[in-house]
Amino acid sequence: MEILNTDGTNPEPTSETPLKEEISTGSSSDKTTPEETDPTYLDVFKNKHFMRLLTGQFFSNFGDAIFRISIQFFVYHLTGSATAMTLVLAAQTIPWIIIGPIAGVFADRVSRKAIMIGADIIRGITILVLPFLAYISSTNGIIIGIVIITFILGAASATFVAPRSAAIPEITGLRLYVKAISLSQLVFQTLAVLGPIFAAPIYVLLGEQTFWITSGCFFASAIVIYFTQIPSANRNKGEKIGIKVVFKDLKNGFSFLVKHPTVRLLIFLFTFLIIGTAFAGPLLLPYLFEVKHNAVAIQYFNIPSTVFRVSDPTYLAVHYFGVSTSVFSSYQPSFLEVLRNLSDRQYGYLGASSALGSIMGNLIFGRFEKKIGRPRALLLGSIAIAGYYFVFLFKPGFIVLLLAGLIMGFFNGMFSLSINALFAENVPNEIRGRAYSATNAYIQVLSVSCLALSGLTADSIGLVITITGAGIFLLITTIIMTAFTKAYRFAAEPPNPNLGSDN
Repeated sequence: MEILNTDGTNPEPTSETPLKEEISTGSSSDKTTPEETDPTYLDVFKNKHFMRLLTGQFFSNFGDAIFRISIQFFVYHLTGSATAMTLVLAAQTIPWIIIGPIAGVFADRVSRKAIMIGADIIRGITILVLPFLAYISSTNGIIIGIVIITFILGAASATFVAPRSAAIPEITGLRLYVKAISLSQLVFQTLAVLGPIFAAPIYVLLGEQTFWITSGCFFASAIVIYFTQIPSANRNKGEKIGIKVVFKDLKNGFSFLVKHPTVRLLIFLFTFLIIGTAFAGPLLLPYLFEVKHNAVAIQYFNIPSTVFRVSDPTYLAVHYFGVSTSVFSSYQPSFLEVLRNLSDRQYGYLGASSALGSIMGNLIFGRFEKKIGRPRALLLGSIAIAGYYFVFLFKPGFIVLLLAGLIMGFFNGMFSLSINALFAENVPNEIRGRAYSATNAYIQVLSVSCLALSGLTADSIGLVITITGAGIFLLITTIIMTAFTKAYRFAAEPPNPNLGSDN
């Protein structure tokens, strides 16, 4: 699931945005045509600047999809440790806490377009360093290098997301916003389907050189964004940005999140979801290798390459390869390599199934949003995510896991689109960047903590208990949120961005 990839709303209109036309022509029902009340995807396709932004997103998301899978393979194959893998993932989220809120301040005061291009260039250059880490003899040195690189990548991503998310409602206008975000999610989830499918064979073929593909994608994104018209927030151009201004803006952003009732409830909802998914999500690859395929990775940090052993070599020889135990010893290394590659492919298929479900959920909810309703989408999405991780308690077959991922992804797609729309309608443009970044900073604090604890918990009480425990936690918190919000009724209330303002 993607964490709040948008957050703008009800912006102060600029002369170059569709909102200007919408306000100038009036918003009363007697001046509204049927086309205005029921926008179509074709209306979004006609917005050339949004389509350019979507093209840039295509390159960026494709690079991200390949990188997310490749970096996990790289670290897990190198160390054989779920703990090491989750710590590296955590290192990439820390900048969202430190740099994200400050980036949001600048997104509200300087050129959003310049920030996005600069962030893409930094990401493209930084990833080019990863393949050279293979020439470091010490595994500890490689891990340190990966942590530094992922930290820089996280900082650039945190800087990129705020201006992009804040600019979308300005480019499309709120009338087309849900449809536009549905297409944005469609691109993201489609590449999330293709990314895992392509990542495993590409990484097996190219190894660390796979990271060069990701680098090229970020450079392509920067080029497309350069030719895209991206409005910036209204601001006093004579006001200098100093430490006092930054802290003042940060305070206003956090204050809005606390005061606005709808946004506050969304943050509560995300608090529970992030805790559960951050504990369970990173453990799926180790689960497939160690639980489903009866193999265990030796967790050493001081060896140059991954060493694997199996808990029952005879079982593997007979079950996977159909050979007699007398010849097993001659082929054991190749057995383990094939088994590792099998886990990689299956992990990619699991990611693809949930992403495919999200595509379907996004398209259906984008088309029938009013009939389905946002409260129902939030409730079903929460239940589906909790149920998906709970299924692991029964150690189901791989086909069952694929179907469960497809169902979870479907309802998660509707859930995510509802969240994005609610933020878009309740956060005003002038504080959009900092409010969104503050939200992400809070969420990432939880992510870092849970990611760091996830591997340690799995090593101490087991992968299955950790994953299913996260599912039980999500189910309990879903029941609490359903009762507290009266079945998420707040999601159906008319938006009012002024509820969180100081005026």
